[in-house]
Amino acid sequence: MKMDLKKFLTDYIACKSVSSDPSSESGMADARRYLIKFFSNLAVKAKEVKVGKHAVVFAQMEQKPNRPTILVYGHYDVQPADDGELWTNDPFVLTEQDGRWYGRGASDNKGCHSAVLMAIHDLMTAKQELPVNLKFVLEGEEEIGSRSMPQFLRSMRDELAADFALVVDTCSLDEENIVITTGLRGIVGCEIELKGQDNDLHSGYGGCLLNPIQALVDLCSALHTNGGLVNVPDFYDDVAPPNDWELEQMKRCLWLDDELKTALGIKYFKLPSGDFSAAETMRFLPTLEFNGIRGGFQGTGIKTIIPSCASAKISCRLVPNQNAEKIKNLLAERMTELCPKEMSLAIKFEQASNPYLFDVRNNTNETLLRAIKITESGIKSTFGNPPIYLREGGSIGLVSMLKEILGTDSLLIGLSTARDNIHAPNESVGIAMLEKGRKFFRKFFSEF
Repeated sequence: MKMDLKKFLTDYIACKSVSSDPSSESGMADARRYLIKFFSNLAVKAKEVKVGKHAVVFAQMEQKPNRPTILVYGHYDVQPADDGELWTNDPFVLTEQDGRWYGRGASDNKGCHSAVLMAIHDLMTAKQELPVNLKFVLEGEEEIGSRSMPQFLRSMRDELAADFALVVDTCSLDEENIVITTGLRGIVGCEIELKGQDNDLHSGYGGCLLNPIQALVDLCSALHTNGGLVNVPDFYDDVAPPNDWELEQMKRCLWLDDELKTALGIKYFKLPSGDFSAAETMRFLPTLEFNGIRGGFQGTGIKTIIPSCASAKISCRLVPNQNAEKIKNLLAERMTELCPKEMSLAIKFEQASNPYLFDVRNNTNETLLRAIKITESGIKSTFGNPPIYLREGGSIGLVSMLKEILGTDSLLIGLSTARDNIHAPNESVGIAMLEKGRKFFRKFFSEF
């Protein structure tokens, strides 16, 4: 019997699985139990694998010989919804409006991997024997950098063996133009703190000492050139330029910059290179961004102090050939150099994963090449247009880890779009997109 996707997603989103929030431990556990119950109802063996802070849900169907093996990946953790006053509705209550479902995780990633799970449910409850072996990894630390996943991959190496991984955690251009993602940016994330005097001081002492907020702002400003390039020596040394075939694919997206302005709610782009459009910039160039800044009095009204310290959260997105460890070292050297003598600098790195590039043109994995052919025909028949091969601007740490630790490539198919507002208030997903995705994955698995 066909399962109600809305009901499944309603209950799934109600699990407040915010991996970065210690008060959400029960919500994380609820999400794991919910997934294990889903697999158990299909007589698929599932278990929690405890590594690090949050356990991984691992499930596998009975493995039959001489069949391709696909590792299906997703993550059950979500971003915080602490900007709740900006949400139109409760972020953990699925709400339907204008052909979309709203809620934290509706797109990233509960909704998107739910389309795969529903397709599997449809096929198995219809007693259709699948021509593939399936394994499932649903992690709970993707939104905090997949910190424990290297340990998980190494400890489960034999159980995770597969011909390729299927990842539905990337973006497409819209509901008619589906993207097969060929590259993901890596990430380096850190928090820096500048400390001056021992305690907060009366602002009457101003003028005879350096304010940590001013020092922090000056340091942050120096990390970019006036044109917007990252001002860290050797930062761009290893950047691999796009291939000619990638630039050809981008020509199918000449309209995308105007669409992006509308979707992102901005009037102008600020591009660091005149060579690339906005859509190309977010795929082919690395970044350094400020994600948060804190210092001094944050309460209502004015408190006339000079704070003793100020801090900022910084992340870099990396492109193919860049190395996360090397970038960490370059950042540390540059920020140490910029730190004024009146301040002490502390740097805490929180995230680090390498970029991933899937060379479609030179891949020799026959099973994966077969999957790509099935994907091309299935996307065209389901969504109306052939897929577009593009790199993605975001990061999925597990994908590069799979390649580096297990040698496993990933087929990345996007069911999110820029309209989805992932990581932001009023996150949503197109209902038609998920239902078409469900239909596509039924074809994908059954046609192997």
